[in-house]
Amino acid sequence: RWFGIEVEEFGFGLPPRILRLWRPKGSLTVGSRQIEIPRNFDLPFDPQEGLDHGVDVTARRVDGKLILDSIRLAAAEDGQYRPTQVDPAESAGGKVTFDGILKQVLQGTEVTLNWLPIGGFVRPKGENDPNVQGGLAAANAWKRLGVLFAGPTMNLLTGLLVFLFLVRVDGYHDMSRVQLAEIAPDSPAEAAGMKVGDVVRQAAGQPVTDFASLSGIVNAHLDQPVEFVLQRGGETLTVTATPRSQPPEGQGAVGIRMSEFVMPVETWGDTFRYGAVSVYDQARALVLLPAKLLRGSSSPEEGRFIGMKGIYDIFNLTVSTDVQSREPLASAQPQAPTFSTLYLVATLTISIGLINLFPFPALDGGRIIFAIPEIIFRRRIPHQFENAVHAVGMILLLLLMLYINVMDFVNPLVIPTP
Repeated sequence: RWFGIEVEEFGFGLPPRILRLWRPKGSLTVGSRQIEIPRNFDLPFDPQEGLDHGVDVTARRVDGKLILDSIRLAAAEDGQYRPTQVDPAESAGGKVTFDGILKQVLQGTEVTLNWLPIGGFVRPKGENDPNVQGGLAAANAWKRLGVLFAGPTMNLLTGLLVFLFLVRVDGYHDMSRVQLAEIAPDSPAEAAGMKVGDVVRQAAGQPVTDFASLSGIVNAHLDQPVEFVLQRGGETLTVTATPRSQPPEGQGAVGIRMSEFVMPVETWGDTFRYGAVSVYDQARALVLLPAKLLRGSSSPEEGRFIGMKGIYDIFNLTVSTDVQSREPLASAQPQAPTFSTLYLVATLTISIGLINLFPFPALDGGRIIFAIPEIIFRRRIPHQFENAVHAVGMILLLLLMLYINVMDFVNPLVIPTP
């Protein structure tokens, strides 16, 4: 709206839709008369198709305003619309009926709730048709850029807000430092002398910078002795453990559960600082992932896309972890509650914002690529060509999404545990 572009839908989460929450009041103009559209009123025809056509209107007069009751496209004779009522006819019950040419429709933004609880979206009016007045495609290049950057920016800001809360209540999780959260009994880790709270700095002579790097090193040295360099308080020590190729059920090869190193945050200044750093960490990890895959430092399994089933499975795991962390223990020492589900929501929201900026047709980044030449050369690329490119891109994206969702069933996501 800041850019003068109407928004037809604002969605919480991503489709498919659960329900419409509400639609505010709107307005339409028939001839010279302005009529208020009540909240949550659905027009029986496409507003753009109805413009400049004859309509029959029934309305109520309330405090001097006309409130819409019903509207329909009027019949045309020989392709020509002819009004039948020059003046409105008002009945004893306060109903007003009249007809005329539909000049303008402002329906208001439909607010919806969708199934995937990841960020949100907006659907602007006239996204692909420059002939739609007040639509996105009819706006100049600078306004289109502003709108196209707005969606990903809101995703990043939403992720930042979630991380600000998490940093405040749970501390800053340093993704570059892998800490041991649990040692399985009778495991190689226990036999080697590893302890909860140790930070793993190296394994097999290679630096450990995140969960994926430690998992990759361990899985590459199954049934082989591996030296682990640990940081325990102010002390650095080296231990040797042999990862098992066939660990007991519920355990990993070494028998540890990993967590990020958690730094307590006490001031609001540090809250904003480390909240922003958390967003940067997530964004950097996503941007560098393709290079890690090419170098082989991350496995294809760690960099794979996941669909609705994969997201559902991870949500189940994080919710289960959070619930278990809040259950009372038989031991006297209480366990700290986890916020895995909120971390997942923040990570997915940031990922969607960045992926949307990828310069691929049909994504916001692809549309931005078409707007930039217009700014530089002051000449617009024909919208028919642009729409065709985006249509091909959308088909490819839908095929990719179908493939990803099928692979979720054919090759389910496995979360490795060292």
